[in-house]
Amino acid sequence: MRKILIAGASGFIGRALIKRLLDEPEVHIIALSRSERTSDHDRVSWIKCDLFSLKDISSAMKGCHEAYYLVHSMLPSASLSQGTFYDFDLIMADNFIRAGHHHDLEHIIYLGGMIPKVGELSWHLRSRLEVEETFRFSGIKTTVLRAGLIVGPHGSSFTIVQKLIERLPIMICPAWTKTRSQPVALTDVIKVLYRSYREKDIQGRIYDIAGPDVVTYQDLIIRAAKKIRKSTTLITLNIIPLSISRLWVSVITGVPRDLVYPLVLSLKHEMLPSPENAWPHPEDLITSLDQSLEDALNVSVDSNYKMFRPPRKDVRSIQRLVLPPGRNAEWVALEYFKWLPFFFSTLVTVKVVGNFCTFYLIDPSVEILVLKKSIDRSSPDRQLLYVVGGLLSGKMDRGRLEFREVLNRQYVMAALHEFRPALPWFIYRWSQAIVHLIVMKAFGEHLKWHFISGQKAKK
Repeated sequence: MRKILIAGASGFIGRALIKRLLDEPEVHIIALSRSERTSDHDRVSWIKCDLFSLKDISSAMKGCHEAYYLVHSMLPSASLSQGTFYDFDLIMADNFIRAGHHHDLEHIIYLGGMIPKVGELSWHLRSRLEVEETFRFSGIKTTVLRAGLIVGPHGSSFTIVQKLIERLPIMICPAWTKTRSQPVALTDVIKVLYRSYREKDIQGRIYDIAGPDVVTYQDLIIRAAKKIRKSTTLITLNIIPLSISRLWVSVITGVPRDLVYPLVLSLKHEMLPSPENAWPHPEDLITSLDQSLEDALNVSVDSNYKMFRPPRKDVRSIQRLVLPPGRNAEWVALEYFKWLPFFFSTLVTVKVVGNFCTFYLIDPSVEILVLKKSIDRSSPDRQLLYVVGGLLSGKMDRGRLEFREVLNRQYVMAALHEFRPALPWFIYRWSQAIVHLIVMKAFGEHLKWHFISGQKAKK
């Protein structure tokens, strides 16, 4: 029995892919989800897995031969999420690679985004590219599939279009709605994902996945409106900036702005495939836009589908910091604890004794935070410290601070995961949480000074 892991299995693409892979009698699917799920098939094992946890993903990946990565993190993963979705995406991809190396994973199939040939990409597309590069340069064979808008029921981008049509008889359209794209049907994407697993000779390359129809977003809206028999009038007003249009899209559709904003900012780019990245089996990509719209709009809502809800009163805070030349994550962690007392002057002191790092408030007897280094799970390129006590720390099982190298040692991530404060939530959000961001920003500037000094020393 061949084990295949699917990260993002509970999404609309993951669920359709599971159905297709079950046609293979010798395949057992390890389906990852952020929430508890029960399986209705003896060859599908649902595992609750936090991709921000290397321990979780490593445990789930044990015994797997290949893996699909269908994850994009734009919605909050905690009650308080400090940081950007692209840094969150990068840490999850890095965890996936580290687990893959540990278990000798043979092949990764990554479904990313179409990358237009322009000077400045939106952060949404840059994030897709960073994740892609994390996989491609990992040493694990990776097949990259780049797609624009995927037309399928419950897909985030398509749901936004559908809700706009249903709720607005007249739309004032900004300039980006005249941008051309090449949407692809969900059914065709599943064919491509399946073939990428089955046929070894096409693996390890980059492919652009697109349907047969080139349309503008206005064309897409008009065609979809006809399918649901809605009368929609479009009025183009080119002076509407992206910042305003993304706001009204979120307000009208009710889709969270954390999801809408990055997507809308990417719509200024044409999402058209490159000939050099053409899929070698064009017969897989023949479903017309009209047919894909009809298929997507005629699917009833899945009553068993549950949206992930972050745990109450927990914190995730991730900051991307430059890594000075010749340094590693272990050095950054030690430098952080050496630098903190200077930043706080006499207010806070820090003592590192053995594997413990203790923060004191003025009087050395008042412990406000205690961290314990995990010796067996730390390495020169990743330092892991668990939060084990202190007046500012609430009860938690896996609260932790880590420093890790990413993107071929260009950056180091400082990440606080699953932290639960002792302070009342409202007070914490407007005091300790803000102080943490200020401290990390200042430490980032400190590392930049080391970076510049290191660059000068090389010359």
